[in-house]
Amino acid sequence: MTNFINLLPIAVVALGALVTLASEPFIRDENKHKILPWVASLFVVAAMAAFALVNTDTIFNLFAMDPIRRLLGIAVLFCTFLGISGLQWTLGHEKFKGGESYGLMLLAACGALFMTQAIDFLSLFLGMELASFPVYALVGIRRHQENAGEGVFKYFVSGSIFSALFLYGVAMIYGATGSTSFFAPILEGRGAIYGVGILFVIFGLLFKAGAAPFHFWVADVYTGASVAVTGFMAAVVKVGALAALGSVWLGMLVAKAASAPAWNLSEPVTVASQSKALYLVVVIVALLSMVIGAFSGLAQKSIRRILAFSAVMNAGFLAVAFLLPNYAGEGSVQLGPMAYFLVTYAIGSAGALTGIAFLAGRDDQFENLDDLRGRGRKRPFVALGVVVCLASLAGLPPAAGFLAKFVLFTGAFSAGLGWLAAAGFALSLVAAVYYLRIAYVLFVKAPEESECKCCCSSAPFSYLLKFAVAVAAIALVAVSVVPGVALL
Repeated sequence: MTNFINLLPIAVVALGALVTLASEPFIRDENKHKILPWVASLFVVAAMAAFALVNTDTIFNLFAMDPIRRLLGIAVLFCTFLGISGLQWTLGHEKFKGGESYGLMLLAACGALFMTQAIDFLSLFLGMELASFPVYALVGIRRHQENAGEGVFKYFVSGSIFSALFLYGVAMIYGATGSTSFFAPILEGRGAIYGVGILFVIFGLLFKAGAAPFHFWVADVYTGASVAVTGFMAAVVKVGALAALGSVWLGMLVAKAASAPAWNLSEPVTVASQSKALYLVVVIVALLSMVIGAFSGLAQKSIRRILAFSAVMNAGFLAVAFLLPNYAGEGSVQLGPMAYFLVTYAIGSAGALTGIAFLAGRDDQFENLDDLRGRGRKRPFVALGVVVCLASLAGLPPAAGFLAKFVLFTGAFSAGLGWLAAAGFALSLVAAVYYLRIAYVLFVKAPEESECKCCCSSAPFSYLLKFAVAVAAIALVAVSVVPGVALL
């Protein structure tokens, strides 16, 4: 019997989106940002609780659930909660008249949840588009700002192109397997068609993940969006894209080996023969992403552009995890370390940008690090939470990012990828410079004429945000000390 309980968290979030959008016209403009974020957050918390009821089962061979997918789903919802709190702060102080942003964010979260559970290309495409279209609107919601218009135009046009490329790849895979399942065996004599199709699908997902060489949209789109939306994109969209890419990667290995379907991300998959072409693609994407992300971020002065290139660099780290524990040698792949790294990155990135949205006050469209100089002194509670999130992104103990990188690099050495692990470690040290520079700027004494003139931190729009950033910081420390959590 089909077990629909696994879709309960998605149903709760979708219901929350509908309730939020339906009630928005009936709430006075001055109260929208005081009521709707709490309503949306209530549904997000309810959806997180609903994950306690799910089990390991499939639904019509379209969606699947296992412990790692449950973890990724909870991470998606928590980062959505961070995004809602940051959006409340930003739009509330701007006296933005519309409240549809919260419903759009919940719809995008539904799409990301679909992507984490998908085991069929049709359900994956549904999730991709459901995650993408609300984000297009969120990026361009400030229509009067030039950066927002430019960002949404670039994102929509390039996103449409890569969605079409993804669909063309799915069509080729269907022609090669007679099915849209990730795990369908390849028909005899159609291996070349399958190879080209899977390459197009991977390109489409790498674009969504913001990995090099498909990262050209990231910096401009992150700059055009509000800080809260930037944090949401950097976390939720990336979790969905990389979780889907992990499922496609395992499905592709199973298809090449003509094995029985095995959709559990926590179980190792071993194939008889490894593709050197696939190995080279992963290595090139990983190396390009790490190099471009580290050095391009180092040259930036805008915090959003810094964290945009941080997203590119972390996509490179995650690409390395696709070759663990030993794809090149034994043909074995197990994506537990990738999932752990992805969760720590998502929480750290969303928490840092949400906190920065708060510290920016009314001036959400700041461009330079100097604009935040000394603001951590005025708001130390949130600033300390931001510092913990930045420390996790930099890979500093005791934050969870340190353990995630330790597991990743030691696994790469064990897999015979010592040179790639060494390069990643060196580039992570380069990136640590710009993370620490942000933390330094927050607490350095500001010139008297540029002292923070932000809104009072006790304003009603700040309660949700302070709680969310504090929980993110605590989670990043707690997750790093839970025994065995990195060995999922």
